[in-house]
Amino acid sequence: MASLEILEEQFGRLKEVEGRKDQLIEELFSRVKEIDLALTAKKLHLEREQECAKLYQSMLHDAQLKLRNVEESIDSNSFVSVLIDGDGMLFCDDLVKSAQQGGIEAVSRLRSRVCESVSRDLELSSHIQLRVRIYANLKGLASMYCYNKILDSADDLYMFVCGFNKGHPMFDLVDAGDGKECADAKLKAWFDRDMADVQCRAVIFGGSADDSHSRLLQPYVQGHPKSNQIILIEGPPFAKELAELKNKVHIACFPDVFRNTKILPRRISFSTVLPPNLTTNAPSYAATIGRPADADAGRTEEGHGSVATLPARRDYLILQNSKGQRLDALISPPQSLVNTMRTTKYCNMFHVLGECNYINCIHLHGKRLDEAGIEARRFLLRQTPCLSGLKCKDAKCLLGHQCPNKLCAKMGRVCRFAKEMHNVDRA
Repeated sequence: MASLEILEEQFGRLKEVEGRKDQLIEELFSRVKEIDLALTAKKLHLEREQECAKLYQSMLHDAQLKLRNVEESIDSNSFVSVLIDGDGMLFCDDLVKSAQQGGIEAVSRLRSRVCESVSRDLELSSHIQLRVRIYANLKGLASMYCYNKILDSADDLYMFVCGFNKGHPMFDLVDAGDGKECADAKLKAWFDRDMADVQCRAVIFGGSADDSHSRLLQPYVQGHPKSNQIILIEGPPFAKELAELKNKVHIACFPDVFRNTKILPRRISFSTVLPPNLTTNAPSYAATIGRPADADAGRTEEGHGSVATLPARRDYLILQNSKGQRLDALISPPQSLVNTMRTTKYCNMFHVLGECNYINCIHLHGKRLDEAGIEARRFLLRQTPCLSGLKCKDAKCLLGHQCPNKLCAKMGRVCRFAKEMHNVDRA
């Protein structure tokens, strides 16, 4: 049997072990409490992260929805811009000769060809919206067409333009004035704007015969993100500098819309114009119209061949109201004289202005009309509206800038004169 001392010693060792066990258990509980607190904190943090994730998911969904709406809006309002230099890209003769109906047909043909081109070259919808702007010097075009005997009068071109502008609400043929820089500046402004517009899916440019347009295109054909969205229309052969760019963009030809050759510009003979100090005696109107037409026609060539038969040039003042709008001087020739003048094809440039620069002019020259005859010619010429309207600054313009019928109730709807050319303030 163990002695008491041994038992006490064993008990002491057992008690020491039990103490270390209790201490271990206490340490374990303490550690569990720390872990529990950390777990609780992590749960709270996780809940906050989940709330943030839900918030950001909601915001992302809203943003994606808005982006989709914007993209749908862009797609629904996307368009193709067609910009054309109307002085160099001339419509086919058959269209121009058909006057107003030709203008309407030109819109139909141009729209069809453009839709086919963007569908084939750019894989865009053939039903995409088109915005067509053509800028030209209409007065210069009318003169060129008449000189080349494609049209009989400027009135035919005016009716063609009216038909074109009526053919579609987004198709505009605009008179840019008689300065070349006017049309170029407008084309550049619209080209730059359309290239920067996210809704513009392509720009179709027509001006193949004019090298100056190469400076407009150059910045966009190399390294520009939308360079593959440019289409050049080839009418007349490309000018030298433009020919160097045509391999970098798409090319389209519309042979049933635009001419593929240029028209000879009007040539002016300066040898037939009198110096300002030379004058001639003007016969009476009765003597002029009393002469047989054959005699006048025979004198037409004589007038062109001899400088001495040309009267001095006459200038007419440009009248304007307080708003700077062009006014026509008030004239009232006898109606009987006007009726007589309607049946005789006098050269208006020669008789009214005192000079004719047309080579082989087919209208009557002879001796210049007297003041009454000139007033009658001016009165007749004003029955045709000037294409520049109230903005005309041409001192040689003989066309009408206001409707001559003061009681005209049509106000531009059927009347050949635009609405703003009625009841113009003369103050």
